Amino acid sequence: MKELLDSLTPEKQLQFLSAKDKDGKAAVQCAPANERKDMGKMLKHYKREADFEVNYGKLALFSL
Repeated sequence: MKELLDSLTPEKQLQFLSAKDKDGKAAVQCAPANERKDMGKMLKHYKREADFEVNYGKLALFSL
């Protein structure tokens, strides 16, 4: 999962992490129970970082 996310742009990471399956579950909710805690931490970290880069990184460019 980490390799896949690393290969995506921040915009695509957000799309991927926000996508839901037909039952309305996001990737973190679909992780196997024994991996859910670690997987959830990793996915939340990526989503937070991607959100920052997409939303706040662009603001920094405009303020230059």
